[in-house]
Amino acid sequence: MKRNTVIILFYAALAGLALYWPLLHAQTHVPGFQTTDYFHFHWNYWWIRHALTTPGLSVYETNYVLAPFTTNLAYHTLAAFFYPIWALVEPLSGTLVAMNAIFVTAFTLMGCCTFWLLRREGASYGLALLGGCTLQLLPIMFNGVYASTVNILGFFWLPAQLLLWGKVAAANRAGKYGRALLWALAQGAAFYSMFLTDLQYPLFAAFLLLPYGGLTLLQAPTGRARVRLAALGIAALAVMLALLWFAGPLRALLAFDRAQLAPGQAEGAPHIAFPQGFLTRADDYWDNPTVGAFIVPFTLAALAASVALRRRRVMQQARRIRWFWLALVPVPMVLSMGARLDIGATTITLPYTWLHQALGGTFRFPSRLVPVFALPALIFAAQTFTPLLAQPQVRRAYRALVIAAALLFVLVDFRLYEPMPIQEPVPAYEFYSAMGREPYDYVVIEAPVAAGTGEYWLGDLRLLATQFYGITHGKRMINGLISRAPVSHFYYLRTDDPLLSWLGQRRLLEPRLVEAEMRDIFYGWPVGYIVIHQDVIGRFTSTNQEIIGYFNSLPDLLCPVWVERDGVVFRTAWHPDGCPARTPLEIETGVYQIDVGAAGDERYIGWGWHW
Repeated sequence: MKRNTVIILFYAALAGLALYWPLLHAQTHVPGFQTTDYFHFHWNYWWIRHALTTPGLSVYETNYVLAPFTTNLAYHTLAAFFYPIWALVEPLSGTLVAMNAIFVTAFTLMGCCTFWLLRREGASYGLALLGGCTLQLLPIMFNGVYASTVNILGFFWLPAQLLLWGKVAAANRAGKYGRALLWALAQGAAFYSMFLTDLQYPLFAAFLLLPYGGLTLLQAPTGRARVRLAALGIAALAVMLALLWFAGPLRALLAFDRAQLAPGQAEGAPHIAFPQGFLTRADDYWDNPTVGAFIVPFTLAALAASVALRRRRVMQQARRIRWFWLALVPVPMVLSMGARLDIGATTITLPYTWLHQALGGTFRFPSRLVPVFALPALIFAAQTFTPLLAQPQVRRAYRALVIAAALLFVLVDFRLYEPMPIQEPVPAYEFYSAMGREPYDYVVIEAPVAAGTGEYWLGDLRLLATQFYGITHGKRMINGLISRAPVSHFYYLRTDDPLLSWLGQRRLLEPRLVEAEMRDIFYGWPVGYIVIHQDVIGRFTSTNQEIIGYFNSLPDLLCPVWVERDGVVFRTAWHPDGCPARTPLEIETGVYQIDVGAAGDERYIGWGWHW
């Protein structure tokens, strides 16, 4: 227990070191130097809490984004497994700090679970420690933090599931059937939790767990033991299905209509470039996925040692099972290379093309298969080098030096010394807090209007980032991103909607049509506010003047209630609180002054103003 505590603290410290720059700015910044997915992952956890605490709402169905449509969230990257961490930290320190707590937790789990699996498979402490560090610091882990895509920080489930099934199989072999059943139930709960992290992990785990499950069946001492082990596996799956049905997305998944999705092409999927991507670590890991310079050479060195020393006693002492782990490497490794391989003028179609087709285009990131082949590769290498380093003629100091040198290489290769890029999230406005204090249910329209999915979105991604404000105002909105949603829920915004397409700067103003639509949706949805983001539109552009000027000319439909820095907020005629007086400053009796050019003059400029 004490040793495990030290291991946890070690990997937690390494996680803190790897993420030191975003952690030092956790209260004010998010990772990345350009707009990333941070806004909808933060919104995810607010939504889960809101749905769980509001009668009549479902976690897996919402009209709080892409309003007024109700969207099935079964394929959305909710990453609900990490929600308890956010729910615990957010009330105390805010959502930005809570997300950083998730980052550190995921990194720590990745290192610890890998270490424990390597130790179980016979690796020395030094090699197990090295293996845990290597997987913990994979470029894809940094990519998950950079983009705040916490759904891809759950690769610790791969070693964790192998550890759990090993416990089931060991208890079954030993005839401890009660203990085996308890471990199987734990495995079922882990399967369920893995699903809640992201739907891609069952696919990833299948590459390792299915062969490993077959191996344990072969290793069972008797036919009856094999039947019991198979039954325990079925029990684990039954627990998973029951939990997914009663407290998970299974019913939403079965109801999801994939016919309206817009999956991307296999050829454009992010992949590992062969061969350079397997031998280097790109500086721009957020755009250029790679493996790093350690894992593949380390594995090849272990393979070379196994072949060159195959007749030596030391290699005969090495575990034969290591060849099983090596056999699990090629399939996910080739799949990670994407849809095709170009060699000179020759183009070779790769198996990912067929996997992409078989899954209906829903698996769009073959580069995410890196941990799937890296884990068995490291097990093979550790099982090969452990007896070599354990020879009597190899001094303990030399072994420690080799491990330390390898660890230093890993830390340098993964650029642990480089600060991760950070950026400020969308600027905070007090008027969103004021909206949040209102008891009414309505839609907030953000201009520019933009929305979409992980497959396709309208407008620049930074326009969708106004979804982040939903955490503060807690109202329904159009702007935002849902990973998988019907095209019909947002594509009309492109050019088909007179008001919303105009506010998205994709259609010219047609006053008659726009006014008619406002009279319809203001009372039908209803709409409470329209927020104009002048910093995005351009404060001194004709578009900004057109929008504000036109709205100022419709006092029976809209009135400006807040002007805060670059935000101008118009309240609609539906709103129960009505419109405040727009009387200019009275500088003397009967004399009113409008200072055009001063802050807040948006209330009076444009095509017309009324008071």
